[in-house]
Amino acid sequence: MANLKKFKSNPFEYARELDAAELVDREDELDAVVRTIRDGGKLFLIGPRRYGKTTILKAAGERAAREGMIALRYNAEAWPSLGEMLQRMVTDAAQSLAAPNVKARQKLREIFGRLEPKFTFDLEGKVSATIGAKSETEPGHLPLIVDALNGIEALAARSESPVGLILDEFQKIIEVGGESAEGQIRAAVQQHRHLGYIFAGSKTRMLTEMTTHASRPFYRLGERIFLGPIPEEPFLAFLNRAFKKTGIAVEAGASESILALAEEVPYNVQRLAHDAWEYLAKAGKATLTVADVKAALELILRRDDPFYTQLWNPFSPQQKKALTAVIQMKGLGLLSKQSLKLAGLPNSTMQQAIKALKDKEILREEEKLGQKVARFEDPFFAAWITMITS
Repeated sequence: MANLKKFKSNPFEYARELDAAELVDREDELDAVVRTIRDGGKLFLIGPRRYGKTTILKAAGERAAREGMIALRYNAEAWPSLGEMLQRMVTDAAQSLAAPNVKARQKLREIFGRLEPKFTFDLEGKVSATIGAKSETEPGHLPLIVDALNGIEALAARSESPVGLILDEFQKIIEVGGESAEGQIRAAVQQHRHLGYIFAGSKTRMLTEMTTHASRPFYRLGERIFLGPIPEEPFLAFLNRAFKKTGIAVEAGASESILALAEEVPYNVQRLAHDAWEYLAKAGKATLTVADVKAALELILRRDDPFYTQLWNPFSPQQKKALTAVIQMKGLGLLSKQSLKLAGLPNSTMQQAIKALKDKEILREEEKLGQKVARFEDPFFAAWITMITS
């Protein structure tokens, strides 16, 4: 085995929230989130999974804090229930926006009265809150999130610093609360003037419909940003710089092959670059070639084969044929005669299969240059299908 001591640490990370310094060409989105907090505005940040949305929110929250703002950030999918998330939100708001004394405790109970909260302060002034009101969602009922939002707005009005509430995977709240939740949250949020809102989510179709259809409550509530791929030029510069910084030369076309094989999805780009770097380290090689990138991808596919196999096997024969057609057609013209012939499916069956795969979050639909393109949420799954079917 090659001597690994001559290699520095792997510069590519993919299984965590990245730091602000690791963001590539997301300055505009970062500025928009911070500006929304500062100005008390409303912003929808919509982007597919693996595109770095959560990292942008983390970096924006850290920058806002450095600039004297208060950013409260929550991922709605990370909590077992919305009730537990609300309790955490109330606790954090009380900790960040209220003084740790008896008078403040009484005021907090008044502000969050409908939640029936109980506040306790320890000797160090840290606050904890418990919600007495029933906060779990029942069929046809919205959780007490509106009361929590109104309370945080009331505290923000008393704050000398701008306050922002970042709700990542916001669509989860709507999925649990039902469509009535949209109207009730809109009715509250549109009256808030002291609390900036960032609603972020990865279910792009659902969030796009929520914010672009005139019949939906969130229509024109605030600014919208759709998070797309990172432009090729800055992404290539990032890859080349990181490899060279650790003593690895990059052959012409090697970094381009990373972007192509990962379909420019930031998470997948980072992972493929990470594994290519590890492949070189183990082989004792100091130059990255196109062949090395392909070898690294093959190792990823074989390592993840059990996962992809479990994903693949439950699909119906029609869905498997549809996925193969998506790959062969590069996501375009899936209902064309050529595509239907490749899949061996009638039009209606192809439509049903594609819809089911979107519902399972295997595929997503993008609109690009006037065309609708079907893309895999995980481009490596597409590469695995190609590997087992070719």
